Amino acid sequence: MTELIFLAGLPLISIAANYFLHNRKAQYSISLLVASLHLITSYLIFSGLSQPAENEFIRFDALSRLFLLILSHVYFWVVLVSYSYLNRSTIVNEEKSKQLYFMMLNLYLFANTLALISNHLGLFWVASETTTLSVAPLIYYYRDEESLEAMWKYLFLVSVGIAFAFIGFLFLTLSASGTILSGQQLLISSYTRFATALNPIWLKASFIFVFVGLSTKIGIAPMHPGDIDATSNAPSPAAALMSGSLRGTALLGLMRVYQIMVPTITAEFARTIMTIGGMFSLFVAFVFMFKVVNYKRMLAYSSVEHLGLITLGIATGGVAFIGAMLHMVYNSLTKVVLFFNAGNIHRTYRSREVTSVWDVLNTMPWTGWLFLFGFFAIVAMPPFGIFFSEIMIFQGLMAKPILLAAVLFFLFFIFVGMSKTIFQMLYTAPPKEHKPIAVEKFEVIHFASLALLLLLIVLGLFMPSQLYTTVVQISKDFGITL
Repeated sequence: MTELIFLAGLPLISIAANYFLHNRKAQYSISLLVASLHLITSYLIFSGLSQPAENEFIRFDALSRLFLLILSHVYFWVVLVSYSYLNRSTIVNEEKSKQLYFMMLNLYLFANTLALISNHLGLFWVASETTTLSVAPLIYYYRDEESLEAMWKYLFLVSVGIAFAFIGFLFLTLSASGTILSGQQLLISSYTRFATALNPIWLKASFIFVFVGLSTKIGIAPMHPGDIDATSNAPSPAAALMSGSLRGTALLGLMRVYQIMVPTITAEFARTIMTIGGMFSLFVAFVFMFKVVNYKRMLAYSSVEHLGLITLGIATGGVAFIGAMLHMVYNSLTKVVLFFNAGNIHRTYRSREVTSVWDVLNTMPWTGWLFLFGFFAIVAMPPFGIFFSEIMIFQGLMAKPILLAAVLFFLFFIFVGMSKTIFQMLYTAPPKEHKPIAVEKFEVIHFASLALLLLLIVLGLFMPSQLYTTVVQISKDFGITL
């Protein structure tokens, strides 16, 4: 009960406190305290040092513990840099956005936490929709036409997606008709236990609707456009939060339904759907990288690429499944680094267009080098963690050589396209007539980026036994034996 208070109760209290407080420093202090306690509690649960009480609506299995730790970690770093980010921002008409900023962050934490630890698909659905509502004001932070369009597009597409997921959950109840589960609550653990008794036709229909619906939040093509616009228009801390943890929350919902299907004859059907979605996501990212104009959109499409690769690894199973779970961890942390420093570039050059950015390594050396190393991390350069997780996914795909060849082809040209854009931003000579840029100082956002890059190297080279044990336990829960 104590753990639940720290995980969900404190964010609720913080929401109320941030509503009544108008001092931004006080809002930041409270939010940072809540983020720190949430991270500590999540780590204690993940490591097994704390054994929280469970009931039929709440559970802390291996999958929940892993994704909860990812959420806590990403959220902590986002809150840490937010005060500095808000103070430096000078966009017109954003004072109202700043007043709502920390309150919405705490609502985001509360909703995502409930979604991740939920054992009830109805509770997950409500919490997932609440996450959508919590990020909408953050997407509209700059209060211009572009951000307004992105917010409404995101709300519309994701709400339609959530409605599709709701229909999928209804089909799941129909699959239980005439079984021991008929008329009972939509408890994930119960449906997993009696999965073989479910009607396979309704089970397939359920997965199709849930997959299509949640893909709008995961960012799996072709349901990705709303998420792309939202991520590229939101302020960088919010974009890091969405790319680093919100996609993972939606992915967990999809995995819950897939977990129900694993012991049934519909498992292969689900794997085929996820494989198609994963490959199409890689293809879409591959196409976009040849015409990059907006560098924040480039990072958003990179998330489409990596979530597609993760989905493909889950569908492949075996060692690729373990690689996909580790990839989720590494990708989330790397995206935080990239979006943090992309935000610094945006604030300095006042543009998200690649052609408006030049000579970043000289004008902004801290940001430039951290952005470069973040790029090395996301394209799987050793010794960063993504190198090792991608190797595991490739190893699992070796039994499907044509699929592996297609994946390697897409990834190679995505690498080429990103390289061209990144190096153009970092090394292009400044125009003859340009305003001088002030000397960059080392700030908290640089400290956070540096700490995360070091963590990615440590996790890649010296993977903690608890992380590996948890990932192996998740694979066993999905019927995978190595």
